[in-house]
Amino acid sequence: MRRAAFARTKPLKMNMVKRIMGRPRQEECSPQDNALGLMHLRRLFSELCHPPRHMTQKEQEEKLYMMLPVFNRVFGNAPPSTMTEKFSDLLQFTTQVSRLMSEEASRGWMLLTTINLLASSGQKTVDCMTTMSVPSTLVKCLYLFFDLPHMVEAPAGSAPQPLPTTPPPPPPPTPPLVQEKTAGHTQQELPLADRRVMLQKVFVQILVKLCTFVSPAEELAQKDDLQLLFSAITSWCPPHNLPWRRSAGEVLTTISRHGLSVNVVKYIHGKYTWLVCKNVNV
Repeated sequence: MRRAAFARTKPLKMNMVKRIMGRPRQEECSPQDNALGLMHLRRLFSELCHPPRHMTQKEQEEKLYMMLPVFNRVFGNAPPSTMTEKFSDLLQFTTQVSRLMSEEASRGWMLLTTINLLASSGQKTVDCMTTMSVPSTLVKCLYLFFDLPHMVEAPAGSAPQPLPTTPPPPPPPTPPLVQEKTAGHTQQELPLADRRVMLQKVFVQILVKLCTFVSPAEELAQKDDLQLLFSAITSWCPPHNLPWRRSAGEVLTTISRHGLSVNVVKYIHGKYTWLVCKNVNV
């Protein structure tokens, strides 16, 4: 099966799932903090592009990763159209973040949140992300999510364990309910089962945003990863992972509406996937 071909990448992508499921939600910030954050973001990115001294690749990646929470706070609630207006280096930033996503997929929730925001900012940004193989990376992750185990609720009365400040080695402990402040209010972090639902929604949201443009569909066809989506909607999966099958179907529906370029249609006809999917109810 095609799924077996990605066994060597599974630990990396599954580690991404573990980190995502344990990340708290970001806080909102005031307009004044937003303006200061934008200045800080510009300065950090300028230092990355024009460092005062030579930086190793690891140092560059850590510098970029430091910018992700700043970017997410600044643009998390802003209209997507303002990204280029306020941050003139958006395309360069997109290229760097997309490379990080493709090469360091285990970075987790903060990186995924940034990718989600960038996917909203228009065709040029999406094309940058496609050049860095973000669509195919996400589709491979989605395909591997079909093997996620069923989650068993913790026994009643069990003592909660403190949420670790750094990602533990696999397998991680089940994150407990923790208290966090968001927009001046204290609220409980979502349970693990609900966070898995949120992960599924964010993943399909990013892929749908990307696939409203042609370049992601062409990249998926070129790398033969479009076949993974067709396989996802036709292969058996355990009942608790059926939402991932529906996600794959939603992405394919988006491609059928926006991404059927000559190359993509030629790929689909060449693979005879229309025979496989005939009469399949996603």
